[in-house]
Amino acid sequence: MMANFTKCVVLVIAAAVFQTSEVRSIVGGHASLPGAAPYIVAIKTTSASTLLCAGVLIKTTWILTTAQCVNDKTAADLKILTGSHRLLTSKELLLISKIERHPSYKPASSEYNLALLQLSAAVSLSSRVATVVLNDEPIISGIPVVFFGWGASSYGSLAYSNVLQSLYKRTLSTSDCRAQSGLVDLSADNICTIGQPGQAACTHDEAGPLVRYDTQKLVGLFNYGSQCTGRSPDVFVNVLTHKTWIDSIAI
Repeated sequence: MMANFTKCVVLVIAAAVFQTSEVRSIVGGHASLPGAAPYIVAIKTTSASTLLCAGVLIKTTWILTTAQCVNDKTAADLKILTGSHRLLTSKELLLISKIERHPSYKPASSEYNLALLQLSAAVSLSSRVATVVLNDEPIISGIPVVFFGWGASSYGSLAYSNVLQSLYKRTLSTSDCRAQSGLVDLSADNICTIGQPGQAACTHDEAGPLVRYDTQKLVGLFNYGSQCTGRSPDVFVNVLTHKTWIDSIAI
């Protein structure tokens, strides 16, 4: 009987550790409810089904992500998970037929860091699968926004969260981000977010969506940050600056 009691204690402790690691992921975020971001997708490798980065569904056959995420990949290398806030799921992964990287993408400076993935077949929309509307207003400082991702909970970690995490922040315009953060080389097609120390995007959060809290429109995709600390702004690709290119491809 003592052996069975010991086994139960071990299982309870293990479950608690697993749940704690999920809640801490992103860095300072909290677990999202199912359907909180029905437009987010997980981009996985075909071979090992491991997470590469995130993306968003902007049409029933088109996903917007970063060029960095898929820069060395072919369509056959990728599969897409839609409609789940958990990465570990029995849901069928979707195939893509084409990758369209922004023709002006510059890896060294992270300018024009966008790509479009065309699904092999249109997805069926539901309460858990939906398209997101692109932001159509200039981004000024101080706009309340929400960021979503499956990223790691600490700098250098190779782990990622099974449950989608969310983080509430505020925007910094391109000019204010340059002036206040020291990111003097920040490209014109990027914006920033700020929050509290200990709240930040991290590893595996690449291309995670940033949406306005009021309109739920897509403001940006996570581009890069500074060691997951939250002491420096997180940098996002400003989708408004690329809306013409996005609309010309995703038709």
